[in-house]
Amino acid sequence: MTTRRLALAAAAATCISIAAEDPADPWIDRIEPLGGQRGAETDVTLVGRNLAVPAVLEFDSPHLFWETGALHGEGSLRGRIRVSADAPPGPHIATLATPSGRSNSRMFYVDEFPSTREIEPNNTPELAQAIKLEPQTLHGAMHELPDIDVFAFEAVAGERWTFDLRSLEYGGFLENDMTLLDSDGRRVAFNDDRDDYLETPFLEHVFERTGTYFLKLDQYRGPQRVNCARNCGYMLRIGQLPVVEAAFPLGASPGSTVEISLRGRALADVESVWLSPVRRAEYYRLTFPFTVPVRTDHSAASPILGTIEQRGDRRLAVRFGIAGDAWRGLWRLWVRSPGGVADSISLEVSDMRATDCREIRPSPQGAVCDGVLEGSSAGRAYWLVLRAGQPLVATTLSAQLGLPHLDTVLELFDAEGNLVAEHDDLMTGQGTVIGNPDSMLHYKPEAGGRYRLLVRDRTGRSGPDMAYRLRIEEREPGFALLSDPENLNVRAGATERLGILLTPEPGFKQAVDAWIDNPPPGISATPGRFGPGRFFGPSGDGDNIVIPATFLDVRVDAGLPAGDYPLRVLGRAAGGADAVEAISTLWIGPPRKRNDVRRPLPSIRLTVLAAAPAGASTGEAALSGGSR
Repeated sequence: MTTRRLALAAAAATCISIAAEDPADPWIDRIEPLGGQRGAETDVTLVGRNLAVPAVLEFDSPHLFWETGALHGEGSLRGRIRVSADAPPGPHIATLATPSGRSNSRMFYVDEFPSTREIEPNNTPELAQAIKLEPQTLHGAMHELPDIDVFAFEAVAGERWTFDLRSLEYGGFLENDMTLLDSDGRRVAFNDDRDDYLETPFLEHVFERTGTYFLKLDQYRGPQRVNCARNCGYMLRIGQLPVVEAAFPLGASPGSTVEISLRGRALADVESVWLSPVRRAEYYRLTFPFTVPVRTDHSAASPILGTIEQRGDRRLAVRFGIAGDAWRGLWRLWVRSPGGVADSISLEVSDMRATDCREIRPSPQGAVCDGVLEGSSAGRAYWLVLRAGQPLVATTLSAQLGLPHLDTVLELFDAEGNLVAEHDDLMTGQGTVIGNPDSMLHYKPEAGGRYRLLVRDRTGRSGPDMAYRLRIEEREPGFALLSDPENLNVRAGATERLGILLTPEPGFKQAVDAWIDNPPPGISATPGRFGPGRFFGPSGDGDNIVIPATFLDVRVDAGLPAGDYPLRVLGRAAGGADAVEAISTLWIGPPRKRNDVRRPLPSIRLTVLAAAPAGASTGEAALSGGSR
């Protein structure tokens, strides 16, 4: 019997979690390039380890198809991805099935623009790669630490162009900056982080003069620079797309008609606006805690088309009719103009009742208020009527929905003006590291009465783009469970360890029991337990995160056929009635690093590998049998 050593170090009641991967498992460091055009075929290379043939790259979408090509050693597999013309734009999840089991997941982005490949060497203006300034997506990479990429093009005075670099959002782990230079090498424009929380650059520029320009991409060279290891790819979308940065309100109720005011730039030419359900691969903001899990299925809900009521360059008013049976959760906002299609922020469709917000009486069903910090740096106050002994949870949604700047603080005062509770960040840090600037306040009043809840920006900022959604609930704080690794490869007759991570909401301290619910016949597992009062937060180095963990020893009978077996892991707090289902997550960053971007996956999957009979290859044994 063999037992996998899960790379999670435990000490007392705390645990620093790092990615767990078996050295014998297939592993994809990157898919190169990161994406391809709708209705086209793209030659790709999978780079990693233990990549053996026959192998099939499987997608979470029926619109993408894989054709296996040549294997170059065990670390590189070539193939072709065909994307149907009606494929939903955005990232799609891909997993490789090989003779030695299933790999980790990566993402492949479906784009509307034609693709252009970066050509080395192009690290100086003299060696710049010449391109046309036209809508396209440049696919490149910076695998060497000193690598610089420079592109040369001719621009026309008066034209507006956007240069949108994505890596962290779409499967890479590159952090870099972008500089626009004129023909003499003088800096015309520069960007490092596109906003307060997303660390990839974005430039929007109207050219003053006709002539030659250079676009220079360079890696981040600051003191806390993160090595992206073997996953340094990027996508640079060049176009004339509209930009949406804020919306009000940030959600709606099923069965309602709502007019949403969009704020941004170049909105006057927008031809259509619609909402589509957020897919698993579209979680481009940190997914703790509100968005773990919001959506882990893949239902084919129909988009909601909006009617444009008023338009201008900076503001667009759009009316949406939300059906009574609309999916509850996050919906992504898309806009189309003659320059193409652009995604932006997410909106929430929720059963929580909308209130006039003048006086809120919390209930277990919850209430929601949409607000904007406009006109006063002191914030906005709400009066709550609380009941003695009944727990309050107040949550802000802004950065988690994709808005670029607001960093909320929640402060609760009693009737005499005394501060009784406050909350700033859901986690310290920012962006794709370990931070979340939204807030979640928990308070259980000893005395009932009127309380004042203040929503403000941490640095006192205000303005028409500083929108948020405030959720008020009468409930105890809860928790979420994540599994690690995302896919467990187990040979028949063996036992392996499945790590379960616990991410508590502020104020949650109870013990939690975890177990596999009704495992398939032939599979058994020991239960796990999280003790009370665990520490959850940044580690001493500020780069990793301390996350409580427990382990389930999963046993596979020797006679179980090879194939995929989904596992349903549940957890229940001590004294609680409701169970919480664990989800698996897709890791974007390098192995053994916790500063990652996570995407929810549909289930915790166990892949059973059959024992190789005498005279048979490992691959023949591993791939025999069916899926469950």
